[in-house]
Amino acid sequence: MVRFIILLIFLLGCVPGAFAQTDLTMGNEPGFLVAAPTNVNQNLQLQAAMGYVGEADFTNGLGSVSVLHSSLSADYLIFHLSYELSSFNWIDKSQLARRFNAGDEIVPWSSLHDITVQARLLNDKFADDWRYWVNGEVDASFEESAPGAVGVGFDGGLAYDFWDGWMLGITAKTVAMSALSSDLFGNVEFGIAVAVSQKTLRKAFEAIGLVEDAEAGTDTIGLNFAFSTLDKTYRLAADNPIYSGGYLGLVRSKIGVYLDYLPNENLTLSIGPEYHYNRKYKFYNKAGTYKSSHDLDNAMGGFARILWRF
Repeated sequence: MVRFIILLIFLLGCVPGAFAQTDLTMGNEPGFLVAAPTNVNQNLQLQAAMGYVGEADFTNGLGSVSVLHSSLSADYLIFHLSYELSSFNWIDKSQLARRFNAGDEIVPWSSLHDITVQARLLNDKFADDWRYWVNGEVDASFEESAPGAVGVGFDGGLAYDFWDGWMLGITAKTVAMSALSSDLFGNVEFGIAVAVSQKTLRKAFEAIGLVEDAEAGTDTIGLNFAFSTLDKTYRLAADNPIYSGGYLGLVRSKIGVYLDYLPNENLTLSIGPEYHYNRKYKFYNKAGTYKSSHDLDNAMGGFARILWRF
């Protein structure tokens, strides 16, 4: 956590306030990794991403887990389709059985699936330095059998160019499931991000002597700082050893720093470290009634993606 704060302060301090305006236009703003894509794509855009959350113990012992996230997504016109697979590696299954009051060694679940379909309803600018977007979406989240926990809702955001190409974005998502119980609502996510345009970042590197004066058109590096917090619901399998046919609420917050590299106009490569905290698993029975909660220790992780534009 301290390392992230030090890095953020250092990079923010590198940019003098006398830089010229960067003349941001729709479709040319820095992207926010914490939010879904917002630009209307006349051509097909594909993205593949992987994330890893390191091994962490449950807060009072009795087992630990690490997680690997893999995802694919596609954007065309106003539509966005994504699929994510989260694979869990459980350690000390006998201790896990004690934690969850099971008689034998157990694997609580091996993987979780997410399918999301979005349509961009609004995406515009106002007052030169502001932009906003709203997406309608349908989610399906499940352990084994689709469609699992199905929800309908919206996500959206507001971004402000606060300092010559440095943009601050605030994003939010709410997805409501069919009412099973007052204990179980659906999905809620909130994020804050700072994204830097390639042109502005190059100027910052020039100012501190990391690169020589570069010609126009050599803007190949971008930067994101992101914070997000999430509470997401999954439908558990009929043979789940903890709550068969019940629901899992996955809670987490994370901070990330991401570097974008654009070797050409059709390709973006991104990579960065993440810090995961405020993590817990909440369990609900078939009727959606809350039953128990299990906290996890904080963990380091990382993220990488490849984005193609055709």
